[in-house]
Amino acid sequence: MGLSENKINLIKNYFKDKPVQKAYLFGSTVTEKTTSESDIDFLVELDYSKPIGLYFVTMQYKLQELLRQKVDLLSEKAILKYIRPHIENQKRLIYERQ
Repeated sequence: MGLSENKINLIKNYFKDKPVQKAYLFGSTVTEKTTSESDIDFLVELDYSKPIGLYFVTMQYKLQELLRQKVDLLSEKAILKYIRPHIENQKRLIYERQ
């Protein structure tokens, strides 16, 4: 995976108290085809028993600040069906709530 152990730990700690059940990486970070312009692509399974609302957008900005890199954050429910197989083939679990 194209992320340092430090960044992986930052991500895991960040998601601990967020309404996130699971978080996956996909895209260039997983395929190790990153460049200096690459972003970090996340797919998250949200815990809808808690209010989400605009909190989802806030999570994206907070992750960008934390990682000092552009972040794309997608929810499991928002994936279009023609993109889903591509993401499913690439995704790598990085966080799972215990």
